[in-house]
Amino acid sequence: MLSPFHIFKVQSDGSLRWIEGAVNVERAKARLKVLAASSRGEYVISDLTGKKISIKSLPKLTIFQIGYNEKELHARAELFRHCGHEVISAADNEAAKRVLTSIQSVDVFVVGHMAPEQTRKEMVDWLKMNFSRVKIVALIPSANRQVPRADYNIVLNDWDEWLSAFAASGS
Repeated sequence: MLSPFHIFKVQSDGSLRWIEGAVNVERAKARLKVLAASSRGEYVISDLTGKKISIKSLPKLTIFQIGYNEKELHARAELFRHCGHEVISAADNEAAKRVLTSIQSVDVFVVGHMAPEQTRKEMVDWLKMNFSRVKIVALIPSANRQVPRADYNIVLNDWDEWLSAFAASGS
C-alpha cells in the first residue's frame, strides 16, 4: 500500500532525499520531529498531490548532563554532539552544583541512571528548585523505576523516545 505522506530531507544542493512514508500528516510530523532532532537540516513532508510542508530542524540545544559513570557520560556526550547540540557534563551531584553556579543558560538537563534512586531524586529536586523553567530528562533502567518531578522519564535505550523528548524541549 502506498503511503499518502512522504518525508524527505533537503540535501545541500536543494534536491530531496526520500526518508520514509507515513499514513497521515500527524504521524509524518511526529516522525519528522524525531528525525530533525537526530539529524539537523531541513525536511519536507509531501502528500500525493505534491503539496509540501517544509520544516527546519530544531535549534541547537545546550544540554547539561549529570552522570554517575564516566564511560556513560562520554557516550551520551558524543551522541548529543553528533545531533548538533552543545554538551556540558558533570560526574555527580556535587560537581553539577559547582559547575552550574557559573553557567548562564541550559536548555535541558539529563540525569543519568547509574546512581541510587535517592541520589537521582535529590538532583532532580535541586534542579527544579534552582532552574524551574528548564526541562529535566531522567534516564531510567525500566519503566517501573521513574524519578518523581522529572519532566521526562525515559527508558535508557529507547532512542525514539529520547529524541522526541529533545524535540519537545527545543520547541
